[in-house]
Amino acid sequence: MAEVSVTVRRTEKKDLPEIAKINANVFAGDRDNPESAEKWMRCLFNSFPLYQYFVIEVSDTIAGYIGWQFHGGFLRPAPVIELEQIGISKGHQGQGLGPILVEKSIKEVVKWCRENNNRIESHIYLVVWSYAHNFNAMKVYFEQFNEGMMGMRRQHGDRAEIMLRLKIPALLPIR
Repeated sequence: MAEVSVTVRRTEKKDLPEIAKINANVFAGDRDNPESAEKWMRCLFNSFPLYQYFVIEVSDTIAGYIGWQFHGGFLRPAPVIELEQIGISKGHQGQGLGPILVEKSIKEVVKWCRENNNRIESHIYLVVWSYAHNFNAMKVYFEQFNEGMMGMRRQHGDRAEIMLRLKIPALLPIR
């Protein structure tokens, strides 16, 4: 049996049609309309570094993506970065790719933040909002966002969302 390789990397422009197909298959926003999903995702992709996409590849096939958004400016003393969306293709769900994608992309967005913000006072805060009843997503998020539930809201319709947070120490040289 051939060895399976799993890679997480920053999304490139050429990846947008493929991640748009995943988006159109797994999310209601552009359900069954990859062209609309790609238009929306291209806008976010073009807003780098405010929004940062990563893909996970399994044997050179894009199996999923994740998007992170910076909030409140790039030089905040307590930066906040939100895991805004993660999508795994239906053919790759249930293979443990979500946690790998979250873990490896966290390292990259935190690295970018540290390299581009010399005003961090003590921590970088990562947050994620998820529908309370989305048990698959919550299982993945609870593995990484280990501070537990930090808030609730009803932003989109009547479904409750829960915020989880991860506080990462930012060990920077004394200034």
